[in-house]
Amino acid sequence: MENIATVQAIRPKKDLLKKVHKIYLLIAILGGMIISIAMPLFNEPDGQYHFAVSSAMVGLNTDISRYGEPEISSGMGNQQIFYRKGNFFQQYFLTEAKIYPVKDSPRSLGLDDKLRYNYIGHIIPAVGVWLGYHIYPSMGVMIVVARLFSMFVYSLIMFFIIKYIKFGKLLFATIGLSPVIMNSFSSLSYDSLGMVIVAVAVAVMIDMIAQKKVRIWHLCVAIVIILLSFIGAKQNLWLVNILFPISMIVASLQKRNEQRENIYLRRNREKSNLLMRYKWWFLGGILIIFIAVGSYLTRDKGGLVEVIVRLIFTQTFRFYPNTSMGDFVDLLVSPYPAYNYMPTSLIAVWGILVAIVSISEKSYHKSVLLSWTSFIVLLLGIFATYYGFLDFIWIYGLPGFALRMTIQGVQWRYFTPLLLLLPLIFSNDSIKVKVPSRNSIIIFMIVTAVISNFLLVFNTLWGMIMV
Repeated sequence: MENIATVQAIRPKKDLLKKVHKIYLLIAILGGMIISIAMPLFNEPDGQYHFAVSSAMVGLNTDISRYGEPEISSGMGNQQIFYRKGNFFQQYFLTEAKIYPVKDSPRSLGLDDKLRYNYIGHIIPAVGVWLGYHIYPSMGVMIVVARLFSMFVYSLIMFFIIKYIKFGKLLFATIGLSPVIMNSFSSLSYDSLGMVIVAVAVAVMIDMIAQKKVRIWHLCVAIVIILLSFIGAKQNLWLVNILFPISMIVASLQKRNEQRENIYLRRNREKSNLLMRYKWWFLGGILIIFIAVGSYLTRDKGGLVEVIVRLIFTQTFRFYPNTSMGDFVDLLVSPYPAYNYMPTSLIAVWGILVAIVSISEKSYHKSVLLSWTSFIVLLLGIFATYYGFLDFIWIYGLPGFALRMTIQGVQWRYFTPLLLLLPLIFSNDSIKVKVPSRNSIIIFMIVTAVISNFLLVFNTLWGMIMV
């Protein structure tokens, strides 16, 4: 017995982190297949529009009114009657599609500008629509096949990123298995492309810093990603490109500073940490810049103070009858809150999970500049989105005060890709926090992802039939 106990004591524990890419792929593919097949059509926000664009790109512009969809809008509500009558499959999968010219579309699809995310982001779904049409020419088959094709492509891209990334594997897998991203990958939305663009960008930055060297292929990939982000991602994600030069500087100086002490430290230890010595001046300078730039940008929008007040009201008071478009729920938990009926407790669960994962990631750099710059870029990505929606008006039974004092239209799924910046922020040697064993965190992640995505499918279908 003693020998057995001794063997068990010295036997190394299995590190699930080494298999996290495989865990991700298994859950992503199986869960993605279920979401792709079982979820109601148009399960993504603006679903009708995404299908219309994707089908039109391959010459299969479909008359969706034939399926009970009177307009190219958003939502799954028109399908409820078919679910409740039990003829959903007959209506959407057996009824053949009617194809008509793009010029006769009742809504502008924005296909003229091919160097924009509206076109680039729909290329993969468009291929799936084409494949589905040639399997069976119905809208249901076209959409489901397009979902499956998109899901396989984007899940495989994330798999390889997680497999080869030096640090941040668990955070990437966690965000990738959230219901918002799982649903996005299993849809026709262009948001999936924006997600993988940011993922590749951050992965390259981490690799440079981990190798402590900027290689030629790093520069080549960085250039490609920067160009692709401008045509394939939403504007708030463009800000991630700011971190490329910062990461290159940090990577280039790291090895030199390890081989010899920082020259400033050798000359005068007190001068080595200028940021800490003059932190209040530094913070004051940032505040002055924020006020100056903010005042200029908001001069025609009520002024900086009014915009800040509007932002506060948007995040602290629920004006909307059913769900707030500015809710945390659609950051990770609910891709379409009005239809998914996800329990609000999952917001806290996913918040705790992401927080624990972020601080549990292995440290790989010492740059205060990189951590703070990444944090500022994340905040700017959020503020830039709200700024873009300052003039947006979404009337949903709102009182006059709400119309005037809130920022409408912002959905937190716009910010989900920015969470991939967390390994750049928290994987700093100066941040030392004790967390549970990494294996326990991975098991927590697996359980949370499986339950959450099951609830996404079940609750959405239950709502379609019973609510």
